Amino acid sequence: MMYSFEGDFRRKPRQNLAGASDIRKTDREGLILQLHQQRQKREEHRKRLLSTIKIQAYVRSYLTRKHCKENERGQFDSMFSKANPEDKLFISALIARILFFYDDKKDFGRLISISQFILKQGKKMFQSRDSSIQIRRLLALHLRLMKDDSEVPLAVPLRMFEVFTSVNSADESMSEEEAVDIVGLTFLYLINRGYFKDLRQLLCQRTPPLYGPSPNPPTPLSGALLDLIQRPLNLVSHVNESEYDDTVMAEFTAAFLCTPYPEPIEMYVIPALAQDAGKRFPFSALVKCLRAHNVSGRLVNDSWLLHSVLALEPPGHAQELQKLDKKRLPNNPLILDYLSVIAKLTVNVCNKQITYEYEDSLYSQETAADNDDDSDSEHEPNPTSVREQTLLTRCIEMLNEPERTILVMCSQLSESDLSEEFLDSMSRICHNLLLSHRIALHKYRLLYTLAFKPIFLRGLWIWLSSMSYESSFGGSSTPLLSALSRGIGTETSVIDVHRLLAPLATFCALFTLLIGTLHDTEFFKDYEDSEKMFPGPSSGRTHAFEFSELDGLCRTLRQVCLGLVELAYPESRPSFIGQYKEAVGGTAMSENNHTPAWSHLFKVCTQLMRALHERDARLRFCTGTWVAAAELAPPAALRVARPHRARFAADHRTQEEGPPLTIKELRTVTILREIPFVVPFSARVLIFQGLLVKEKHDHWYEMTNFNEGPSINISVRRTHLYEDAFEKLSPDNEPDLKLKLRVQLINQAGADEPGVDGGGLFREFLSELLKSAFDPNRGLFRLTKDNMLYPNPGVHLLYDDFPMHYYFVGRMLGKALYENLLVEVPLAEFFLAKLCSVREADVHALASLDPALLRGLLLLRAHCRHTVADLGLDFTLLTDHLGEQRIEELKPGGANIPVTAENRIEYIHLVADYKLNRQIRPQCTAFKRGLTSVVNGDWLRMFSCKELQLLISGAEVPIDLEDMKKYTQYGGGFYATHPTVQLFWKVVESFTDDQRRQLLKFVTSCSRPPLLGFKDLQPPFCIQSAGASDRLPSSSTCMNLLKLPEFGSEAVLAERLLYAIQAGAGFELS
Repeated sequence: MMYSFEGDFRRKPRQNLAGASDIRKTDREGLILQLHQQRQKREEHRKRLLSTIKIQAYVRSYLTRKHCKENERGQFDSMFSKANPEDKLFISALIARILFFYDDKKDFGRLISISQFILKQGKKMFQSRDSSIQIRRLLALHLRLMKDDSEVPLAVPLRMFEVFTSVNSADESMSEEEAVDIVGLTFLYLINRGYFKDLRQLLCQRTPPLYGPSPNPPTPLSGALLDLIQRPLNLVSHVNESEYDDTVMAEFTAAFLCTPYPEPIEMYVIPALAQDAGKRFPFSALVKCLRAHNVSGRLVNDSWLLHSVLALEPPGHAQELQKLDKKRLPNNPLILDYLSVIAKLTVNVCNKQITYEYEDSLYSQETAADNDDDSDSEHEPNPTSVREQTLLTRCIEMLNEPERTILVMCSQLSESDLSEEFLDSMSRICHNLLLSHRIALHKYRLLYTLAFKPIFLRGLWIWLSSMSYESSFGGSSTPLLSALSRGIGTETSVIDVHRLLAPLATFCALFTLLIGTLHDTEFFKDYEDSEKMFPGPSSGRTHAFEFSELDGLCRTLRQVCLGLVELAYPESRPSFIGQYKEAVGGTAMSENNHTPAWSHLFKVCTQLMRALHERDARLRFCTGTWVAAAELAPPAALRVARPHRARFAADHRTQEEGPPLTIKELRTVTILREIPFVVPFSARVLIFQGLLVKEKHDHWYEMTNFNEGPSINISVRRTHLYEDAFEKLSPDNEPDLKLKLRVQLINQAGADEPGVDGGGLFREFLSELLKSAFDPNRGLFRLTKDNMLYPNPGVHLLYDDFPMHYYFVGRMLGKALYENLLVEVPLAEFFLAKLCSVREADVHALASLDPALLRGLLLLRAHCRHTVADLGLDFTLLTDHLGEQRIEELKPGGANIPVTAENRIEYIHLVADYKLNRQIRPQCTAFKRGLTSVVNGDWLRMFSCKELQLLISGAEVPIDLEDMKKYTQYGGGFYATHPTVQLFWKVVESFTDDQRRQLLKFVTSCSRPPLLGFKDLQPPFCIQSAGASDRLPSSSTCMNLLKLPEFGSEAVLAERLLYAIQAGAGFELS
């Protein structure tokens, strides 16, 4: 039926609104897809067909080979029973067959049998070169057999190696040169197939446990295996094959000297190779191989390779090399190769946290300050295993043995030997050693030997200064030091500033050690008047530079330190700058960077800068070098309320509260922490005062003026200021002296003095209290010959509780600094140095305590060495305190140790240490604790000892009347041109300097002018009219206010003013 009556019999037309073109497009894409799928199916079918053919071919090949091997195995068995020992062709055919069908599991018996048959022929097998090739292949099978099957007897395989790898066996059939070449090619064949690795595995399997290093074989088998190891090594440099030496040494190194080697290698193989005088280890070939190879991949640059190279260095190696090449050792190419290898390998000692059971206490105090910044690292887990630490410790000990090549070469250094290659390798070795341990500079002989080689240091600096890079824009080359000084170090593809890292760090560390051992007299050899400045014989300058060259050196080092700070805190913050930031106290951004090396560079650069600055403070060899340009360190732009949060904390972490510091602020704070002397003194004073303002704000200091917040209120008798203040301001009664302190003075009659303490009375009290505390008659302090104050060594005879008194006086001096009050307390320079530094005073500081004693010690140092013992000195010192004489030993048993030419330097330093440190250590410790309980000790370290004296007492300069006039304010009807005011200034101009100081103290309670001038006096100096002229002038010291009656006569004004300022009546005059 054509029709269906169940619905519409007509098909509805399909409508595509996209048009006919879209239909054609859809059909075209479908057709392409269909063709693509068909093509893929055909390709897959073709691949399956090819794979099937390959599998079939492989299977047929395998079956055919298996069948052929079975046939050959059967023919071998039938032929072997009829073998004729004299028929060489027949024996060669047998060997060829077993080489063809050999299987480890089936044919090891046949291999042993044919080997025994060959051994009967012995040396005749060497007569044919074809036979030697077959023998090599048989030896490879024996090597595999020994390694894989521990049950197989080793007699026959070992005998095969003994006979067919011996030059003596071959030279009967040919010349010695041919024999060496054939055996060498045999070894080359075996080594390329794992000869050394298989012997290592076999040796480790068959050697019993060892209990210590020894060159003697623990078993005969161990001795035989060692002989097999040595044979290819003995042929090095004798085989006429270009690849032999390099291949043998590289494979031997990869198998035995790299990676954590097992006990038999460490305890037996390496000692035996090093001490076998009959078979000298080819050490020069090893060095050449390591020099040629980039130590990576097969040759792993690790701690074990470093130990192996040092352990295998033969005795007298330097002398042997000098015989081979007549050049001086530092210029010998073989020595330079050796240095390059050691420089490459000593990277393994860097930052491995090597520790020693016993640390020299001699350097513990010297390095205490240097390790403050690194204190956090002590709590980090040590990633280095105990075994590797022990190994590295032994490596460093070997490297510093006097008979080693490096130290022998250092003893022969001359100025002409300092080639660029030599300096590069030596600086890298020294740098790696410096990074290995915190007191490496004092502990390792190589470092302190080079430190006392001025020609080395001078050559290193000249080479550093000559390093340059070519700009990508053309023009002349630029020194790398200049690039680093400008903070350029990120474009390493163009400016390889990392080249400076090792030599610059080495120079700074070694030069710091050198100048630390020189006395000031040795810096003055360039001056004709040195004898006048430092009388007595001089041993001559032994530092590396002329006196006139130090200025440029200091200038460059200053710029380098500033450049490192710029690298740490760049204007833009790229991600790869993290290693520089961590170097000066930031947070590490990546584990795989050179942060420890950059941190060490910044540390030693700043150490050298501080050492040179300290010396320059006494000798003045630099002219305006230390202060940096304003744009490098703009402290005025620093928001002074914040630095102590950012970097002055012990952990050096970024502040956790408040807005982040700007880049300039971060740079400035870092500079203030490390090298504050490059910032002008006036700027540092402003920062210090700003920090105090923030501290006072945190303690509600100003709120006490509105009767809010805590404060301290005390009443003291004017006649017993010290005793009353000591009791009422003790730590038990007033633990926090940062609070506002108000004082009520009681006069001699026992009545309260009139006047309310708005600050002036407190300043008068504190000034008089400190004057009384530092009075030598009180016994807490003594005067030097220059009338400077220092703690009394015999104070224990006067006060049983003397530490409490020093703690109290320290607190009071801290309170004066806290209140920005100048007090006339002249402290000895060495005592000031203890307050603003963590280091103890050295022999140079003795000049500020006892110049005569220093002169005597210098004469002892320059005394004829043959007659030092005739002086009758020993290691004791006679002390006299209040008539009580005692003999103090400078070291245990010092009374029985005479001073000789050999130990006189130690005697000089111990005498200085006793005088400057030991005898007053409890006093200084208590005083400093009291001082820093009020003023942060980190803030005081921004200043040198002389600057701290200025901070305490102000400058000993005449009062500048013009400056005083300029910033004086007027009130109560007075103005600048008022007749009384003009009379006042005329009278003051006629005063002596002492009278002007009395006037200043009368008004401000301090006789010294403000440290930064009268513009910084707060409140400003003010003159106010007091009305009628029948009164005396009076003052309100809390407001720095002079109340001056309107006198009409200059004479009357002068008389009344002098009477008022010289009466000393306090508030009784009001």
